[in-house]
Amino acid sequence: MPVHQFRPDDRRTDLDLRCQAGFAQLRQINQVWPELDGADRRAWLESRDIILPPCPIDEQEVALLPGGAIVLRSPDAILVCDPVEIATFGQAEVRHLRRLLRTRQDVSTLMHTPHGVMLLRRVPKQLPPQAVTIVPNPAKLPIRVSFNGPIMIQWGHNGAVARPFVAAPDLLALAASVAAAPWVGNEPSQLRRGPVVASERWHAADAEDRWRLAGSAVAEHLSDLVHDTVDDELRLDLMAACVEGSDSLASRIAKALAVLPSCFAADPDSLPMTPPPVWRPAMDYIRSSVHPRALLGLDQLVDPFAAIRALREVLEHADVMAIDGDGAARFGGAVSLHSDAALFVARQAAPHGRLAVVVPTPQSPVDLYALSSEVGVVTSGRVIGVAPCWGYCHRMDAEGTETGNAGWFGMGAGLDEIDLIVGDIDFGG
Repeated sequence: MPVHQFRPDDRRTDLDLRCQAGFAQLRQINQVWPELDGADRRAWLESRDIILPPCPIDEQEVALLPGGAIVLRSPDAILVCDPVEIATFGQAEVRHLRRLLRTRQDVSTLMHTPHGVMLLRRVPKQLPPQAVTIVPNPAKLPIRVSFNGPIMIQWGHNGAVARPFVAAPDLLALAASVAAAPWVGNEPSQLRRGPVVASERWHAADAEDRWRLAGSAVAEHLSDLVHDTVDDELRLDLMAACVEGSDSLASRIAKALAVLPSCFAADPDSLPMTPPPVWRPAMDYIRSSVHPRALLGLDQLVDPFAAIRALREVLEHADVMAIDGDGAARFGGAVSLHSDAALFVARQAAPHGRLAVVVPTPQSPVDLYALSSEVGVVTSGRVIGVAPCWGYCHRMDAEGTETGNAGWFGMGAGLDEIDLIVGDIDFGG
């Protein structure tokens, strides 16, 4: 066959290895691959979008994806959490939920311990800061939003959120089948110590880490698929094409993984969606509170005194503390926003323009999002809104518009990433 028949044009085409047509393409190009020079080989590979089928799943199991998201996989289906649908629970509802779930034998709980993420049956009385319960049938639970099928409940500080599992789109199904880390034996333990998945098998601090964890698994999967179809030279080039470059299959998987709600962070003692370390005093204050609290962290304030006056107009109940450049609370800690002491806190904040405002948790994440936006506008400062009870962490700029909380910014799916990416991923089930 003439070599020029396989030289690419400017259009990208699919190399779909889910069907026989894709393998027919490989057999054809394999015949002339030794005759192509390096430039023609690169051009042919760069003009192809490589599409792989999921790896077959032999049994029903729970696993962790790169980044800490949970996947339910079986021979018949691969399910991931819907990043948009959510139901929230307050403190009283959480107590009721836990009492109900402790009586059910069909639920499993994942807890992050110093040894890794542990899988246990039922819901233990004591939960660490990072814990999730999987409920196969939520029909009898007091959930205000109707979810069909299994759900995940992520326990927060004085609150919780529930998300439904839905059928994974193609990219995520592939990642779940080859790159997710299951529990050894995968049978929830009724003992204190259950099977564990170590953090090095799933923790990914950013897109590059997700890319690295997914890339090696995808390349190995491709090698297994084509080893009987092509020679080693083409097989190795295909593996490299799967993982190298911003348009590669591994890169697209890493972006897709960023959409999923993450359940676990590297430090097992941190609260879900922990903000940067500079806000640690405020988070410690929230953690010690009897009632659910949220943080409005303000920085880049030009005039902290004006910010205090503006905050008094929009917040009826709030405590405030000044945070210095080293992340330490000034003036002895939190004081009431409406007290005279708040003006001394503003003076302490002046050198760094940073105030931590702790408020009762609003009714919903949408309400906190709106409040963060309003506070950014009236104070002319950048705002980070944090609600540990929901695993919520999001930033707003001084104009009240979002600046995002992408995968590197704490745990969970960034709202900005959902806006940018979810349009390309169908979570309709």
